[in-house]
Amino acid sequence: MVIREKGIITHLMPEVSGTSKAGNAYTLREFVIEVNDEGYKNPLHFKALGSAVGELAEAVEGDTVEVSYKPSSREHNGRWYDENRLLHVNVIRQPAVNAPVAAPVSNPIEDNDLPF
Repeated sequence: MVIREKGIITHLMPEVSGTSKAGNAYTLREFVIEVNDEGYKNPLHFKALGSAVGELAEAVEGDTVEVSYKPSSREHNGRWYDENRLLHVNVIRQPAVNAPVAAPVSNPIEDNDLPF
């Protein structure tokens, strides 16, 4: 089951790079978004790996993002752990807000729609 959510980044941790036990290089970036769930603010935590880290390169806290993820659980030594497996993230860029353009002021004398 793939879930799609739109939310605002509230926490954006720095990138972490390293080598796995198998000897593979990896880059990881964690972030938290806040979604509006039936009137309640609900935080969701994600770990971005691979290409998703690049998609977050220009992101800053306060940006709106769309995420696709799969919730998953696993057991280890009798304890259960939950995770939101991030599939895709899209940072939504807001267009620059330009100064409002003033409407031209009409001159009633030049308009020729006099009432008489």
